[in-house]
Amino acid sequence: MLLIPDARRRVTLPAPFKAGQPVNLEPQEDGTFRLVPMVAVPEHQLWAWRPEVQAAAAQSFQETPVSLDSAEGKAFLKKLAK
Repeated sequence: MLLIPDARRRVTLPAPFKAGQPVNLEPQEDGTFRLVPMVAVPEHQLWAWRPEVQAAAAQSFQETPVSLDSAEGKAFLKKLAK
């Protein structure tokens, strides 16, 4: 898609971009730019996006669930109670 800036260096984005939607303009190593749609994250939720929290969440998704009624689950609950 060819976009031509007007005299004020503005372009009209394609329909998938919503009016008022923030976008990040990422310069690429080859001299091109990439437009990435963005969303705002409330400040009180920024903790969830820290790398260590993301890594812990990814690891937890790979673990096998354990029933708390099983022997392993009861041992886990006992460990938490200490």
